[in-house]
Amino acid sequence: MTATTSLKLPDALKATIAQVAAFEGKTAHALMVDTLQSAMEDALVRQQFYADGDASYQQTLQTNTVFGGADVKAYLLARVKRGKTGDTTGRPEAQPLDTRKPMKPAHD
Repeated sequence: MTATTSLKLPDALKATIAQVAAFEGKTAHALMVDTLQSAMEDALVRQQFYADGDASYQQTLQTNTVFGGADVKAYLLARVKRGKTGDTTGRPEAQPLDTRKPMKPAHD
């Protein structure tokens, strides 16, 4: 089922929508629906990204372990190379979190 919604658009935006819709061979309505759908999909992906980051942060606080950036880089480069050569470099080892460098969430 669909619901009817009314939007008040600035004249310039309405003209741009009409121009882009004509170029893409769509109606203004179809263009707006497609654009809103795409924006909502992007927003959901972004929300999941933040949720995953927060879960990783919480896991780091619980385990008090981290991976060294240089070790992770070497591991990833070896994995790329492994696909070409069969190299079997192991995963990096977790290290204790250096408590002298307090972690703060990216967003409070």
